[in-house]
Amino acid sequence: MERITQRIDPKAIVRDGYNACADVYAPRRAEDDADQIIPLLGVLPEGSAVLDLGCGAGVPIARALSERYRVTGVDISEAMVRLAEVNVPEARFELGDVSGLVLAENAYDAVVAIFMLFHLPRDEHGRLFERVWAWLRPGGYFLVSLTKDRTEPYIKHDFFGNDMYWSKLSFSDTMELLEGVGFEIVRERILGHGYGEQYVEKDEQHPLTLVRKPPAATAAPTPNEASNVV
Repeated sequence: MERITQRIDPKAIVRDGYNACADVYAPRRAEDDADQIIPLLGVLPEGSAVLDLGCGAGVPIARALSERYRVTGVDISEAMVRLAEVNVPEARFELGDVSGLVLAENAYDAVVAIFMLFHLPRDEHGRLFERVWAWLRPGGYFLVSLTKDRTEPYIKHDFFGNDMYWSKLSFSDTMELLEGVGFEIVRERILGHGYGEQYVEKDEQHPLTLVRKPPAATAAPTPNEASNVV
């Protein structure tokens, strides 16, 4: 693990890293079940429109979601998007950086972001939450995996044999951002590492949080001080 001491391009590191490891990473990720989406299943009607941010190769999340919902996946890695189109042909996938997505407002019933947020520079987290709010219809849900502890941005040189960028806020800081935007907390639980039971290295703990845009909400709130947590 290398602390960052010079100017880098985090998005390029994430894109290039996943492009390089896609054929190895995707099968390992597919070994996990899709129980991460269970919080949505009891509250979201079949046929709802769902946006999957950082969809990777589409397994297991987009595949499981597409059994019930109309799914659009977005990922920064060209290799991952190509795999996703093969793995989940019934869903629609787009190549792009989630920070620069141009999507219609009030277009989705739910947005999911599983094991994605920690690859986004932490000073962009608040702005992403504001964008998610705008994309969601009133009463829509945001299911997102978070991190427990705040760390300085760093690069791991052994992520499936490649460099990968990480940037984390604490759970409390992230919840402050979400609530500052206007989201209501619905449910919380803990996730593991996301690679299935066959992965025997040290487990991880990632808070999984389901929040909701209130049904009465009509527009994105004015940016607030919580957006400045970095």
